[in-house]
Amino acid sequence: MSRPLFCHWQKDIAPEIENKRKDAISALGLDLEKTIPVFDEATQTAADSLNVPICCLGILIEEEYKMKSAYGLSHLGLMNDLAISRKIPRQDAFATYVIDSSNYLTINNTLTDSFFSYSLLASQYGIVAYLGVPLITETGECIGCLEIIDTKPRQFIQTEINFLMITARWCLAEYERSIIKNSLHLNFDKKETKNKSQKDFPETECTSSTDELAIKPTPNSEKYIRELSFQLLNQLIQKLSIPLTSIIGMSSVLKQGIYGQLNSKQAEYLQIIHDSGQEMSILVDEIAKLGNVKSEVNLEYVPVDLENLGTQVLQSLESSAQNKEHTLRLSIEPGKKIWNLDREKAKKTLYYLVNTIIEGSRSGGEIHLHISHRGDILKISCRVNHPWLGEGISLEKIGLYEEVLNNKELSSNLIGDEDRLNPENTNLSNLDYDLVCLSFSAYLANLQGGSIYLQGSVESGYRFILSLPISPMD
Repeated sequence: MSRPLFCHWQKDIAPEIENKRKDAISALGLDLEKTIPVFDEATQTAADSLNVPICCLGILIEEEYKMKSAYGLSHLGLMNDLAISRKIPRQDAFATYVIDSSNYLTINNTLTDSFFSYSLLASQYGIVAYLGVPLITETGECIGCLEIIDTKPRQFIQTEINFLMITARWCLAEYERSIIKNSLHLNFDKKETKNKSQKDFPETECTSSTDELAIKPTPNSEKYIRELSFQLLNQLIQKLSIPLTSIIGMSSVLKQGIYGQLNSKQAEYLQIIHDSGQEMSILVDEIAKLGNVKSEVNLEYVPVDLENLGTQVLQSLESSAQNKEHTLRLSIEPGKKIWNLDREKAKKTLYYLVNTIIEGSRSGGEIHLHISHRGDILKISCRVNHPWLGEGISLEKIGLYEEVLNNKELSSNLIGDEDRLNPENTNLSNLDYDLVCLSFSAYLANLQGGSIYLQGSVESGYRFILSLPISPMD
């Protein structure tokens, strides 16, 4: 096994992961028995392109791994049970390890593998070489696996792994796009039917107030328009994320020269397209997450690995940092790393704090994130160092940052009632992007019972300190 397995599950969150997966499968209609052409195209394309006899795409539904598409299963023996039933118990499927870990798995030779040599697929069906990659939805749920199989030993190279991962992202993104498209058509058809019914019976009195709200101005009309606009924005974000996935995936395939060698200028332009697509995808994801802020007032504490949290934040900001020619660095003091926090709020707080420095600092600096704790208080230091400006946040920004951090009214205006959300009633419309990021980060820190403050002096340089209350795991 050339790729070590790692499952990030913990007993207390396993049921939650299972429920999210089940809901995602149900929302996409993948728990129904139906043929999906794009899945068939993906399995056949992968088998032909990688020159393997067998390729399958399956979904993990409760205790069974069900194949939604399969190519070449007859190579495992004519009329074998797997080819007939198109399903296998969860504990016997190699794909289960891929789905549980949300990562790819390669097995070059099951016959010599101390773990997989005793598996049902190896002993009964003669599967020797295996490569599986996860099927991850637009919302981040791992629901299934795209896998290629050979009946003889095989060394899988990184190009083959990348190609299969791109194919998996492409086919699922195409399927999700078709689901959204069909949903929009269905809503349109319902509206047309409703309008037609109203035209056919113009004299009929309607006792429901729903139609009146839709056509008559009311005191809540402005709120209704805002809610409608918010729903439309969510739909547009979903529609935008799907072609973005295709842009990133296909540009990645072309960059590798799978369909022919590129000259230097073509490679340069493809790299720009790929990097821009990734940055747009990150921004779209952030927009989608911000849509749920108003409902996220309550704190939900879960065990959080601080090093993993910091790594995820810096990885999500890597494209933004590269655009400003910044480098990102993370360090963490030795000792206990898993503490109880509200994971999403802590992640957002740290994300927008680091983003403040990225956007507010001059290009070419090193941004250093250091995580430590003092008792039950988490301390995260965020500073920047320039090769020619020295260490610390730009002095011309210090006064503005202090004003934002000391202005509690400004922070509270970020999330409030409808009157507060009106830009005319706040000072937010005139703030630069880095100041809005800092104010939002400070609000989230306060929400968790913590704070953000500036530490340092003109001589030694200034840095941000994020302080959050934490409690160790039992």
